Amino acid sequence: MKLGFLSIDLGTILFTLANTLILFLGLRHFLFKPVNQILEKRQAAVDQSLLDAEEARSRAESAEAEYKQKLDQAKEESAEMMRDASRKAQKRSDEIIAQAKAEAAGIMQQNAEELEREKRRAEHELRGEVSGLAVMVAEKVVGREINPEDHARLIDEFIDSVGDAE
Repeated sequence: MKLGFLSIDLGTILFTLANTLILFLGLRHFLFKPVNQILEKRQAAVDQSLLDAEEARSRAESAEAEYKQKLDQAKEESAEMMRDASRKAQKRSDEIIAQAKAEAAGIMQQNAEELEREKRRAEHELRGEVSGLAVMVAEKVVGREINPEDHARLIDEFIDSVGDAE
C-alpha cells in the first residue's frame, strides 16, 4: 500500500515495535529496577527516620514527665522541710520560754527566801537592840545593876510581849 508521501510498511512497523519493546525491556532492566530499588531504599530510610523521630519524641515526653515528677517531689520535700523546720523552731521556742519561766520562778523563789532571811535578821537585830534598851531602862528604873539571870528573864519577857504584839 502506497499513498504517496505517506506509506505504511508492515516491516517498519514491526521493526519499530520490536525496537520499542527491546528499548522498554532494556530501560526496565537497567533503569527502572535500579531507580525503584533506590526509591525503595530511600522510602525505607525515611520510614526508619520517622520511627526514630517518634521514638525520640516518646523518650523526650517520658523524660519530661519524669522531670516534672521529680520537680513536684522536690517541691513537696522542700515544703516538708520547711514545715519540719517550723515545728523544730516552735519546739525550741517553747523550750526556751519554759526554761526562762523556770529560771524566773527560781529567781523569784531565791528572792523570797533572801527577803525572809533579811526579815529574820532585821527582827533579830531589832530584838537585840530593843532588849539592850529595855535593860538600860530597867537599870535606870530600878536604880541598880541587873544580874545575868534577871537580865535574861527580862529580855525573854520583853521579846514574848513584842512577838505577841506583831
